[in-house]
Amino acid sequence: MPVAIEGLPTISRDYFELFQLPVDFDLDLDELAGRFRALQRKFHPDRFASQGVGERRAAAQLSADINSGYRILGDPVARAGFMLERLGRDLKALEREPVEGSFLMRQMELREALRALETSDAETRAEVVAEARALMDEAVAGFRAAISNDDLTTAGGFYVQLLYLKKLHTEVAITGEPV
Repeated sequence: MPVAIEGLPTISRDYFELFQLPVDFDLDLDELAGRFRALQRKFHPDRFASQGVGERRAAAQLSADINSGYRILGDPVARAGFMLERLGRDLKALEREPVEGSFLMRQMELREALRALETSDAETRAEVVAEARALMDEAVAGFRAAISNDDLTTAGGFYVQLLYLKKLHTEVAITGEPV
């Protein structure tokens, strides 16, 4: 529920609205960054240091919302989850739903290959990283298509895959291979 504080814009948890961006999975990240900087310059709590307690508190909350929105909209997996939440989907319930078996097998094979990376040559490491990227790209494309077709069930399934793949990508990055 938006909160109105005199002198400050309405505080909203809809980050697309806060950043005045279209509700779209494909965001221009440079535009997002520019809007983030502009909002932080305008509403940084230091600018309200001489105001009353209510205004300072509201500015601090708005600044926190701006930071949170930037983090969520800037991360494709978090953005996918946020878009599903905006449409009324329960992310915790989605995470409890079964995941397609072929997807689970593919990402499990990648995890096994990841464990072997320390003893593998550079070519093998590059192949694992490329396959991890391809799997992420497939899930992103699937989410993008499903959400644009208002198919929330399919979009939810791809969101759960993205959660698995984000963890896999973090593990690949830990081994020294950027993803």
